[in-house]
Amino acid sequence: MPDSEHADYAATAAQEYWHARARDFFSDYADCLDQTRFDEWPTFFRAADCRYEIRSRENEDLGLPAAIMYCDTHGMIIDRVTMLRKALTYRHMIQRRFISNVRVLVHGAGQCTVRANFQLMQTDNDGVTSLFGVGQYRATLVRADTRIEAAELIVVLDTFGVDNLLAVPI
Repeated sequence: MPDSEHADYAATAAQEYWHARARDFFSDYADCLDQTRFDEWPTFFRAADCRYEIRSRENEDLGLPAAIMYCDTHGMIIDRVTMLRKALTYRHMIQRRFISNVRVLVHGAGQCTVRANFQLMQTDNDGVTSLFGVGQYRATLVRADTRIEAAELIVVLDTFGVDNLLAVPI
């Protein structure tokens, strides 16, 4: 096999590897939150250094850095789960996340930059389902031993009418 064909094959294989890992990551992430396994949520993030933010599309488009929710350490992500479990009072809803159009934008050196769309539906105790929000995940995923973790996960909400109390992670 000529060197150029070998390089093309290696690049395609790497792209397919990261695309499969990203799809699996987001499927597992959605399932964790949909099944209310909130104590597992921090395991999706790199412990050494990570960031989780929820931003509005409006702020994003205007270049404003203000986040609706901001966690820039693994400890803050763990604290978020502790607050959710022990301190916050909120209306419990069944949530379902639908993630599509997973795209690997850049990959190499054990990490990739990914973008994916999401839709989050909520069903209340009366069985009434409503759209909570739609938007986009923007993530930097890293290989950690046999797992994939998020070094950064930015949630950009297209929906303006988000509940004042954003208790559960998106």
